[in-house]
Amino acid sequence: MDILWTGFLLGLFGSAHCIGMCGPIAVALPGSRDLMRSYLSGRVLYNIGRTITYTLMGAVLGLLGLGVWLAGYQQALSVLTGAGIVVVTLVTWNRSWIPSAGMFTGLASRFERMMRPLMQSNSQLGMLAIGVVNGFLPCGLVYVALAAALATGSIYGGMAYMALFGLGTAPVMFLMAVSPGFLSGKWHLWLQKAIPWLAILVGVLLILRGLSLGIPFISPDLSSDGGCH
Repeated sequence: MDILWTGFLLGLFGSAHCIGMCGPIAVALPGSRDLMRSYLSGRVLYNIGRTITYTLMGAVLGLLGLGVWLAGYQQALSVLTGAGIVVVTLVTWNRSWIPSAGMFTGLASRFERMMRPLMQSNSQLGMLAIGVVNGFLPCGLVYVALAAALATGSIYGGMAYMALFGLGTAPVMFLMAVSPGFLSGKWHLWLQKAIPWLAILVGVLLILRGLSLGIPFISPDLSSDGGCH
């Protein structure tokens, strides 16, 4: 699938936003550094749990997109989805194109209370479950990724896109969990500024893909493409 790589980049560079949304949960994960193997594996499982949720969401959106593709509107779906991402990003550029960090912190706190029994269990399965629940936390960045997953027009394509998105967010979230202050100052600011540009990149690529210009990897000919179902 020609746009899958953008899922990983969106997750990787957009994960500075995840610090505001999921950071409090990552920092609050249970475990003792005295048991380092268990401590680290728990944080890996937490990120696997989030990725599982994103992948399942991708399957649902990919299934919806598949219905549109089978109806013969695959190019229109790609163009409209891409245009929607670009327009929303540009319209909200000078404001926050996603909810404020303060709102993220409040939502994360509510989810933290909901997950308190899991937090107290301090088990490896509990860490995985925390990640699964965390994946449902409302997030503008996830919505952009889901829009792209919809445009893949494929169940497997949608799953793959969101799995790569989840894997892209994992390095920053893992480091956030083991070292909360590792990303601060100008690097955090730079990554935050990159998020709208990444959203526009994804939108433009979806538009070009829908135009079916016959350009390999950028705008392939979709007229004879049945999709990756």
